[in-house]
Amino acid sequence: MGTEQSIQLDTENPKVTVHKDSADALSNEGKPNIFFKITDSLNRGLAFIAGLSLICMMLLVVFNSIKRLFSDPIAGTVELVSWLGAITAVFSLGYAQLHKGHVFIDLLIVKFPSGLQKLTHSMVNVFSILFFTMAGWQITLYGMGLKESGVVSETMQVAFYPLVILCSIGFFSLVLAIVKETVEVWKGAK
Repeated sequence: MGTEQSIQLDTENPKVTVHKDSADALSNEGKPNIFFKITDSLNRGLAFIAGLSLICMMLLVVFNSIKRLFSDPIAGTVELVSWLGAITAVFSLGYAQLHKGHVFIDLLIVKFPSGLQKLTHSMVNVFSILFFTMAGWQITLYGMGLKESGVVSETMQVAFYPLVILCSIGFFSLVLAIVKETVEVWKGAK
């Protein structure tokens, strides 16, 4: 991504030589960054699940609307749509972060020098990492509390603590995406 290359053609000896910037050559050659690959794969997988959840939610609402014309509605539709909506929203967080899908207001920051821009961006990311780590942890604790107390949904009488705990995965994947973004900011890739 950030490598500078120069290609020289020697007319007397017809061969092409490629010179890379030595600092970039050391960082980009060798093993690919496994953390970046894991973060990308995890967030891509969660985004796929979020998309499936959105499709299921849409189909359930449409089918329930049609079914209401002829008979009673599907019991628990509100609960199912709520759970699918939570999965859709939370599992798409990291993917949106990786692909700059969130709002980022840089009206003032673009006027800062490059170093101060990186520092400001990094500080905001550190606060975001702390906040979303705490949010993911608290959601996990809340899910464990639901399990211990035996809480079930009102209509379907189903224990929904696994969905609550799964939602914490979305926050932790967002944290990984923010860490990746912070590393890229300092590498100069973003």
